[in-house]
Parts: sequence; structure tokens; C-alpha cells
Amino acid sequence: MKKVIIFLLLSTLILGGCGNSAHEARYQAKGKTAFKNQNKNAHVPSKSDKQKNSSSVSSRIPSTKNAKNSKTTSQYVVPKSIKKSAKYVSHGALTQPKQFSYDSFGTKLTLNKFKKVNQTIITRPLKYQITQVRLLKNEAKTEKAKKVVATAFNNTDINSTYYTLQIKYTIKNDGNTEAIIGVLNYVKLSSSYAGTPLSNMVDGSAGKHVGSGKTISTNVMTLVPDNLVHSLKTCTIQFSGSYRTDGKNLSKESLVTDIDF
Repeated sequence: MKKVIIFLLLSTLILGGCGNSAHEARYQAKGKTAFKNQNKNAHVPSKSDKQKNSSSVSSRIPSTKNAKNSKTTSQYVVPKSIKKSAKYVSHGALTQPKQFSYDSFGTKLTLNKFKKVNQTIITRPLKYQITQVRLLKNEAKTEKAKKVVATAFNNTDINSTYYTLQIKYTIKNDGNTEAIIGVLNYVKLSSSYAGTPLSNMVDGSAGKHVGSGKTISTNVMTLVPDNLVHSLKTCTIQFSGSYRTDGKNLSKESLVTDIDF
């Protein structure tokens, strides 16, 4: 099953990258430089396979050999003193600034900015509906948490404290055939920095199947350089094309679209 999933994601990355290499090359080069300068560390691509893109940072952690004991031995336990905070949220989404929670690997996530969005991007037969934007402060409290994020964003020199921009959206398939979603082209945060399929971005939609008349909910997360954290009010996004199950093109890449928040 693991090999099948990896094969599917690899195929999707190859398909999604077609026709957009110029965009990726441009923003990937600038993105590396910007992130390196703002974090005072060299950007070093991870040795892990680039096809292992996923719907969340947490899902990028390698499987443990003993799955039965993984929940009890590897899950981060939040100290009781922290749970007493009025800002602590154990379950559910963070919706108020300064609210925080912890993931299972020991990363503290604090909400910096939150905005509901209602923005539609159509590339027939698909309709992308942007619903929410969140700016998060992340603090990796354990070595495992650091390894997870380095693998997820394909960047081995992320500091223990870093920021991410999460864009939530739905994808509706109004066509009469099943669609396979290609890798999102980029999320551009400035003229010199963008998250791309190569690094600094985790695309939750890549490789997802959307049946005829069906809708799925997903998200994309992008690393935010320190110098943009307090001034970031807009970003630019472009979705890639989609494909039929037989590999033929189904929809074109979307128009380049600005999202204000």
C-alpha cells in the first residue's frame, strides 16, 4: 500500500509540474535565497523523496516499526500546567489570536492571524473555493517535531520557531468524470519568495481524487520568512491542471489569483 501511495504521488508531481517549470524555477530560486537570508541558515534540500507531499505536516513522519505501540510511546504529552491556560485548545480549530494547541509530535501552534474568506477560482470542470486563511507561529519543542517539519517542507534548516500560512479551500468537480488534482503551482508571498512543490510548501490536494459532482476539503501550508510575518496581508496562488484517471488532461491551470486577508 505504501508503494502504491508513493507511486501515485510521484506520478502526480510529474504531471503537475508539466507546463509550469518556468514559474517554479523562478520562484524556487528566489524563495531559497529569501528563506536563507531571513533565517540565517543555508537552505538545504532534504534527501527524502520530493514526491512525499502530503495533506499535513504530521503525516510526513516515517512509519514506526511497531504500529501498535506508536500512539502510547511516540505521542507528545502536553504538560498539565499548560492545559490550564485559557488560551489552550485541546481539540478543534484555532479561531482567536493567541489561542494555541500542540500536535502529536510536540509542536506548539499559536494563531497569529485568522480570516474567513469567500473567494472562487474556476478552471472548468473544477471550482476552487477559498474559505479560510490562518497565520500560525510554530514552536518545535522536540527533536521529532523538528524532523517532521524539515521533511514536510523539504528544508533541513528550519529554525525551532517558524511561521506558516495555511490556506483552506474546497474543490468541487462539476464534470462527468473523476478528476485527479495536480500539484499546486505556487503560493507567492512577495516578489522574491514563494512556496513551490520543490520546497517550503505542503500541498494537501496533490494526488487527491474528486469524483463527478463531489466536493473535497483540503489546504496548503507555506513557510513564511521572518521579515514578512508582521506585514503579510496578501498572497498570490495558482492551481495546476487536473487529470483524468487515464492520465489525459482534464482542466488547465488556474489564473493567477490574489488572496487578501
